[in-house]
Amino acid sequence: MNSPLVIILSTFLSVILTISTFPLGYFSPDWIFLVIIYWIIAVPSMYNLFVIWLIGIITDVAVGSTLGMNALIYVFLSFIIKKLHKSLRYFTVIQQSIIVLFLMVLKITFLLWIDVMLSAGIYSTSMYWTTLSSALIWPVIFFSLRYLRRKYNIA
Repeated sequence: MNSPLVIILSTFLSVILTISTFPLGYFSPDWIFLVIIYWIIAVPSMYNLFVIWLIGIITDVAVGSTLGMNALIYVFLSFIIKKLHKSLRYFTVIQQSIIVLFLMVLKITFLLWIDVMLSAGIYSTSMYWTTLSSALIWPVIFFSLRYLRRKYNIA
């Protein structure tokens, strides 16, 4: 199995997990963004900003938000992660969880800010629970995707 296919399938699985965990409400982790973070840290050349923008558009369609909100935020935060990926590789998983928590707080804050600017009323401040659940699930995502990366020799 070639490396782009594994990355595409893991991204597709994250979209399915996002849709299937809707009943958890705001306690559901942001599966898609966690997978994006991992692949940018592990193999930064596989995700360019255009692909991340497309994934953000797919996320907007999947979660029913205003088209382009998640795409804009994913591109912005992914650009920051791409600039810091060399140092993020050397952090422990717990330290990376703290970074994920910080990135998720930025993501939710930007989403709420854009939501207020558009007067859409889609999101509420309860979304900050997503940051905690995403930070707590990060080790599972990290070790699962690292296993796949090593099994299929993705470099």
